[in-house]
Amino acid sequence: MTQNSPTLLDRMMALEDPRQAAKCTHDLGEVVFMATCGLLCGADDWNAIALFAEVREEWFRQYLKLPGGIPSHDTFNRLFSLLDPAQFRELFTRWVQDVLIDTPLSGVVAIDGKSVRGSRSGNQGAIHMVNAWSTELGVSLGQYKVDQKSNEIKAIPELLDILMLRGCLVTLDAMGCQKKIANKILSAEADYLLAIKRNQRKLHAEVDTWFDRYWSEHPDDVPGLSFAEVHSNTHGRQELRRCWVLHDLESCPVATSWNARTIAAVQLDRSSAGTSTSLVRYFVSSRTMDANDVLQATRQHWQVENGLHWVLDVAFGEDQSRARQGYAAENLATLRQIALNLLKQDTTVKVGIKNKRKGCGWSDRYLFHILGLIK
Repeated sequence: MTQNSPTLLDRMMALEDPRQAAKCTHDLGEVVFMATCGLLCGADDWNAIALFAEVREEWFRQYLKLPGGIPSHDTFNRLFSLLDPAQFRELFTRWVQDVLIDTPLSGVVAIDGKSVRGSRSGNQGAIHMVNAWSTELGVSLGQYKVDQKSNEIKAIPELLDILMLRGCLVTLDAMGCQKKIANKILSAEADYLLAIKRNQRKLHAEVDTWFDRYWSEHPDDVPGLSFAEVHSNTHGRQELRRCWVLHDLESCPVATSWNARTIAAVQLDRSSAGTSTSLVRYFVSSRTMDANDVLQATRQHWQVENGLHWVLDVAFGEDQSRARQGYAAENLATLRQIALNLLKQDTTVKVGIKNKRKGCGWSDRYLFHILGLIK
């Protein structure tokens, strides 16, 4: 943590208010802070957040001025719909970098997209957010909204620009397998591990041809090519993951043009309830990785699904959120990740995120602890 780093409340109070000051009844920073506390304590929509603030008004008055009293649910919705999402997103990422990261970040940073399904209305599609997840720290590092007329390819470079990635291995699925994105990661002094599919026709054909030739000529996997396999059996589902890695890329000019040092093939054989499937996926990386490294990194990538996306849906009901006006859905998505990161940092109780939220609602002391007001 940076010495004398401003608190989360300080940062919220410094948010630039888009409204005309003379017409403002409620302080924007105070409204955002009340919403944060409401989310931490189990309130998932504007009605619940407004009720929480009303019930806890006496408590809030110890820390806030509340010039207009407690806002109504319509006021919460209206202010979050007006708040500049880029400014709020910057607050989030700077807070993570200043407060939650004590040492230079390393390990895998998984980047993946998620739709907020409940934000769909009429002719307006659901908003789609691209999220960055640190598998080392188990926290969200940042997010960026995908433009409705675009896709993740344009949003990913914008997200990369606001992250501190030096020394990390950035993992992306096939949508992010773009040379521009790979170069952006390298310019941040990080490395990439990208899934290859047919959207990169030349690269996919080159890697597919190379491994097909290798497997036909070496059916017994002779020594010389890095190889590893991992067995697992969980909940009645058996999996065998096998990985082959090539480092000598003289015969792969397309991969070389990506500044790649490793190409890999990962085969997943899965059997469950009498049904078996087999899938081979290809990867390219700017880092020299052996087969065990690739297997570990590809498994870690999916922590963004289990540790972030699944938790947002199950513990915060994100897909059921009906916030749709203006920037409300995007800003509320950022606020959920702030709340999730706060709860993730606590190791004093061994329960899930949903129950930690209950604990915040039941105990002022625990809420203060989560907010960093007491140790």
